[in-house]
Amino acid sequence: MSFEVGFFVMAVVASLGVGVLLYRWQRPKLTLPYLLLAVAGSIFALYYILHVVFGSGRTGWP
Repeated sequence: MSFEVGFFVMAVVASLGVGVLLYRWQRPKLTLPYLLLAVAGSIFALYYILHVVFGSGRTGWP
């Protein structure tokens, strides 16, 4: 799987949006480590989805 910067930037922007939504509207409030973990997980997941759907479609995994 080759690294594509454009998809990574889109995933980071969308994940920061998710982080803002979680921080402002989540009740009870998430602690900072859980919030950072959620944002990092969404970056990984969104990048992978964007790469498979719009990129080369190959993951390099069997």
